[in-house]
This record gives sequence, C-alpha cells and structure tokens, in this order.
Amino acid sequence: MTSHLVEAGRTLIPRKGDRYGLLSPALVTLTFVAGLVDALSYLSFGHVFVANVTGNIVFLGFAVAHAQGFVWWTSALTLVAFACGAFIGGRIIRRFGAHRARHLLVSTCVQAAFVIAALIGLYLLNRFAPEPAMGGAGAAAAARAVQPSLNFPTARHIDLHVIVLILLLAPAMGIQNSTARKLAVPDLPTTVLTMTLTGVLADASAHGRDRSKLGRRAVVMLALALGALTGALLQSHGREDVILMVMVVCLLLVIAMMLPHARSAEPWAVGCEKR
Repeated sequence: MTSHLVEAGRTLIPRKGDRYGLLSPALVTLTFVAGLVDALSYLSFGHVFVANVTGNIVFLGFAVAHAQGFVWWTSALTLVAFACGAFIGGRIIRRFGAHRARHLLVSTCVQAAFVIAALIGLYLLNRFAPEPAMGGAGAAAAARAVQPSLNFPTARHIDLHVIVLILLLAPAMGIQNSTARKLAVPDLPTTVLTMTLTGVLADASAHGRDRSKLGRRAVVMLALALGALTGALLQSHGREDVILMVMVVCLLLVIAMMLPHARSAEPWAVGCEKR
C-alpha cells in the first residue's frame, strides 16, 4: 500500500531525473480537463462526449436508430470538429514534436485559445442572443434558477449555444488527444482510460499486485472522475461559464509547467533517455 502511495505521489510531484519529468503532472491536469468537458458536453449538448469521442460513434448509431434522447447532429458535428482538432494537432507535432516540453507548451496554448474563445462566445451569445424563455418572466426566472443555462437539443431544436461550444471545444480536445498520443507517457492518455483500468487488474493478476502500477493509474482515473464530478456539479447549477473558466485555469497551469522548459535539454523534455 505504501509503495502505491509513493508511486502516486511521484506521478504528481516527480523527482529530479524522473523519466517523464513534468509531463506526468501536466497530463494528469489535462485528464481533469477531459472530465470537466465531458460532463459539460454529455449533460448539456445532447448525449455527446467531446473528449472521450469514441462514444459518439456508438451514440450516432443510437440516434440513427431513433433511440430516445439521442440526436444525430450533435454526435456528427462533434466527430467532425474533433477530427479538425486532431488535424491541427498533427501539424503542431510536425513543427514541434521533436521536443516534448515545447510540443506540450504549444499545443496547450492553442487548446487554451479554443477554450477561451468558447468562453467569450458563450458570454456574447448569452448577452446578445439569449435563449427563448418559456412562460412568463417569473416562470422563466424560476426555471433558470434550477435548470442549466444551455437548452438540451432535440431533433427539431438546434441551439446556437451548443453549436458554438461544440465547434470550439471538440477541436481543443482533438488537439489534446493528438498531443497525449505523441507524448506516449505510459498510463496517461488523458481521455480513454479503459486500458488503464484493464492494466491495473490484468497486471496484478498476471504479475502480482506490486506490478499493477496502481498508484500511478489510480491518480489518472481519480483525476478524470473528479473532473467529471466538478463539471456535473457546476452544470447542474447552470454554470457552464465557470466550467470553462476552470478549464482555462488548468490549461494555464500546464503552460506554466512547460514554459520554463521550452528550451530545456533535460531528457524528459527532449524525449531521450539518460544513458
């Protein structure tokens, strides 16, 4: 148990000379961001995942089959926007991929720009294109007090707020996924954690619990769960803007981690091993 706690601590606060250095806590932070954005997207955008985009392919099948609560256009739009972000991420890799710290710095800056644009877009839409109120002023005010500020989309209702947020947040997560894939830090993919959970149980069963990497893997799973919890709590109070603000703060934290190492020759930053 102690060894797992030590492993978890070193993931969040790596020792000097650690193989992956600050990449580990940075990717844990991005995993928390993924939990935030998926809570927002699933609860507000009509059953879509902006970060764990694999589910949208399944949801698109549900929507085509006219399953209740699933709308085809939100899944399709998210997939297209995510693909655009992955393409942008590929261009960033081509230009900066040789240096891992600089790569993560640039990709996170671009990702933050998309999230900030989403925050500004949401503010402008709420100010100049408010959603239609149902009933009288009193009824509308009461509804706003207990309902999220975004309208849940239906087959006959296309919410401009949802479209704008999908078009800005899905590319941001496409960039994040492409970056995590290129960095290839073990057990820290930042979004899909199915193999992480599988690894805990399979490695413990095959090689003993000391080889399960439970401490490291538990940190990233907890980060995703806490992000989802935080996002769900804020969304239930109609504070989608605060979710975006928390995302921006997390991204700025990652930028602050990487900025001093943009020209570093440390092995973890440049992507080579000490010999």
